[in-house]
This record gives sequence, structure tokens and C-alpha cells, in this order.
Amino acid sequence: MTDALSVEDLLHELNYAEEAPLRIYLGAAPGVGKTYRMLQDGNALRNRGIDIVIGYIEPHDRKETIAQIKDLEIIPPKRIEYKGVVLQEVDVDAVIARKPQVVLVDELAHTNAIGSSHEKRYEDIEDLLAAGIAVFSTCNVQHLESVHDMVERMTGVKVQERVPDTFFALAREMIIVDVTPDELQERMRQGKIYPPERIERSLSNFFTHSNISMLRELALRELANDVEQKDKDKRRETNTPGTAPSGEKVLVAIPATADAARLIRQGSRMSGRMNAKWIVTFVENKDTKRTEAVDLMLRESFILARSLGATVVQLRGDRVADTLIDFARTEGVTHIVIGATQRAFWKRLVSRSVVGELLNLAGEIGVFVVPIKADMDDSDRPASPISGVPLPEQPVRLSDYITPDNILADLTGVATVEQTIAVLIDHLILQHSDLVSRRAEIHDLIMRRERLMSTFLDTGIAIPHAAGFSGTSDIHAVMALTPQGVASLGRDQKAYSVVLFLSPEVGKSNHLKFLAAIAKVFIDKTTTREIAAMPSAEDAWQFIHTLELTGRGKD
Repeated sequence: MTDALSVEDLLHELNYAEEAPLRIYLGAAPGVGKTYRMLQDGNALRNRGIDIVIGYIEPHDRKETIAQIKDLEIIPPKRIEYKGVVLQEVDVDAVIARKPQVVLVDELAHTNAIGSSHEKRYEDIEDLLAAGIAVFSTCNVQHLESVHDMVERMTGVKVQERVPDTFFALAREMIIVDVTPDELQERMRQGKIYPPERIERSLSNFFTHSNISMLRELALRELANDVEQKDKDKRRETNTPGTAPSGEKVLVAIPATADAARLIRQGSRMSGRMNAKWIVTFVENKDTKRTEAVDLMLRESFILARSLGATVVQLRGDRVADTLIDFARTEGVTHIVIGATQRAFWKRLVSRSVVGELLNLAGEIGVFVVPIKADMDDSDRPASPISGVPLPEQPVRLSDYITPDNILADLTGVATVEQTIAVLIDHLILQHSDLVSRRAEIHDLIMRRERLMSTFLDTGIAIPHAAGFSGTSDIHAVMALTPQGVASLGRDQKAYSVVLFLSPEVGKSNHLKFLAAIAKVFIDKTTTREIAAMPSAEDAWQFIHTLELTGRGKD
């Protein structure tokens, strides 16, 4: 871990710095002791005469953490009622009115309750810093925006709450709170992190030895980057030799698709390592009229890019590669980041590739190609807005994939989603006899995602599924209707309908569209229960089909 500012240095920062300092306690995972260490440091500073208060602490009922609060003054949190539940958030106005020298605010990546003045807690912290109050806060490395794709790829977990890298750059200090994977797992087994009912599931999913090691490496790497950058900044301020500005400049070319976020994060990491300026751009064909969907996707991508510190530029041109190279040479770009899907050999021979043209034209400009796994073959992919007018997309309907033969109505004898999954897999194999030998594989794929608790909608439907299944060229789906409801893993609510499906590695996958189609049908609990109570598979299918045709629920 890094050495914290001495009391004298901290007082100097508080009294003379233009901006109040921010300290972030960074960890690899929950349970490493970030809050404990922050409270420990807070008490030590209080004993040295620093006026320090608690703005918000989340002790997670950990006795050792609660004991560390000791004599620290607590500013009562703001209580916000939402849907009958009272939630507690940092009372920013009360902290500013109290005007301490330092405030402790836990859970940096937290999303505030609806009705708060800001959506995210780090925005509350920005207000506190602007008011001249130093802030100590905690965060796990997986909440850092630029490592989001890497964490999801390595752990299988999609982190929803994320903090922009530009906010991390505000930190005057970053302190690593580190324990070994073995020690963290032992803390888990002793019940020091999660309640008993969550221990085994956590150890076999997110808290595996390999996941903890990977996250620990990311945290230490982030600290190293932070130390290096602050050293460069300090030497630049004092005009120390060897601090000439980096001559590198990175250009990230994005498509108007969800893949843009991955490219932007890759560009952020690359430019950070190089201490380089970077630009994010989208190239639009001169003759193309953008759709509302493309505008929305680009708007979200540009917001992400700016939050990570990029400059955003929109370009127009007849040929994407030519336009990018002309702009890169004008702006002095040294590296271009671009995405490319893997295509069949014969298609690479007969079709023009933007990446290929870029490599031919680049000269001394480095081209970094990020491989992007296509969700469908090129023949099934709509034309890209940058190369022509988009083709109209055919709607994906649930009733096209789940016929009456694929529905088990009034299913009894099952009490949990897991039991229902086993029944549905057997029914799926009955419909597709070529899958008989792969039953164990299908079950493993389905349950691997199910253990992440990512397949349940609050409308009372469970959607166990697996993407990238090599045994099919299109979606295979089956559905069970359980009027009595079945218990769902890790949830208090029951599931009344269970839709199980597999989607392929290539071909007509439509994976996300199929999930969206399910969500549109099972739009609320009433509809879900109504479908689950249908007396026959034919009745259920007809009901769903009618919903999709008439669009009931759109209002």
C-alpha cells in the first residue's frame, strides 16, 4: 500500500491547496478491510487534532468494523422513502453546514436512491470537495469504468455500479488495502463478509481463488499507474528533467453498436499507460441519414468517452479508412484503436475490410485491432450505418420460437427453479434428439449463469439461458408454467414462468433480441401470473402470440 499523507501534510493541503484532497481506499474485492482501515485512519487523525466526521459508513454488520467507529462524530444520513422502503444516503447539505476538515464516505460507487440530488455517490463527493472538505472513501477495483469489460470477461460478472476514471484521477492519495486470496476466502468461511447462506455460493462463483488473484492484480496495477502519473505530475510542476510531455496521441474509432464501449475502455487504458491524449470518433457516411437508434447509441458512447477523459469528434466521409487516416495525420495521432469481427476466409477475399484498408494506409501510425466476437454471421448482420443505409430489422417474437409443443403448462411436482431447469432440459432434448449426448454440458452451461443470479426478472419470470452453445445454429427454447410458483436461487420472490433457451456461437443468434422479446411479453407480475395460469400449452401460446401482435402493454 502507499504511505498516507502525514498529519502535517494533510493540514497543509487543507489550509493552502486550491482543492480539498480526496483519498481512495482501493481493494480487490468486498471484505479486504477498506472500511476498517479508513475508520482506523480516521481515529488516528482525530487523536492528532483533525476535525473529522463520518458522512456515511456501511459496516455490513461486521463487529470489527463497527468497533472502529469509536468516538468519531456521525452526521445522521438523509432518509429517503422509495416504494415504501426507507433508504439512507449521505446528507451532503448537513456535512457542508457542519464544515469538518475531513469526512469519511463509504461505498464510492454506490447509486443513490431516487429522489436524491445526484444519481451517484461520487457526485455527492464532488460537492463536498468543492466545499473545501477533504473526503476519504472506499471502492473495489471492479467498479472502475475502464476495467469493466476485463472484469466481466474474466469473472463472468457484469458490474452495474461504476465510477469514471476521471473521478479517480482527482484522488490526491490512493491506498491499496490488500489481503491474499487464501486469507480473503478464510474470512468468507468465518462469516466475516457475507451471511452463512451466501458463503458457499460466493466461494464457488465470484470469490474463487483465480478471480481474487486477477482482481488483486488489477488493483495493484491501478495503484502503479496512479503512482507513476502522480510522479510525472510532480516532476512536471517542478520542471524536473525528463518530464517532457508525451508525444503519443490515441484515436479510437467506434461503431454505432454496443461494441463501442469495449473499444472506448481499451483506448482509455492504452492512453493512460502512455500518458497520452486521446480522441474518440465515429465516421459517418456523407450520404447516410442516421436513425434514432444510432443517435441514442452514439450519445451513450460519447458520454462514456468523456467520462473517461477523451475528446469526442464526429467525422464525415465517403470512405471510413481514408477519413480516419486524414484526420489522424492532421491531429498528429500515433496510435489508432479499431474493432474487427472475425470473418470467414472466403469473405475476407471477396469483400472490402476497413481494418485492411487502414493497415495499408497507416504508414508509421500504429493500428491496434481489438477482436470483436460477432453475434451472427455477416450474412445475417444488418448493414452498418457507416457503410450504407441500415436494412430494416425483422422483429424477434417469443411466439416464433416457443410453440405449443415447447410449453409445459400447469407443471407440478417442482419446488425450485433448479428442479424446473432439469425438467425443461429433458423436454428440450425430446424436441431435439441430437442433443441427448450433451445433456450434462447443457445443464452445466445453464447452471453456471444461474448461480450468478442474473436470470430473474422482478415480474416473476426466470430466464435460465446459455449463449455461445455450439450444438445449435439458432435459438432453442422451452417454457414451463407453474401456477403455484417455484423458489428462485437467491431471491425472496417466486418465479411463475420459466423460459429456458440456448443460443448459438454463430448464425442467427438474436440472443439479446430474444431476451428483450421475453421482457416485453412478461411486462408485469399480473401478466406473468395470467400466462402461468393458462390451462393448456395452446392457450398459453395463443395468449403470448396475441400480446406480441397487438402490442398490449406498450402504453
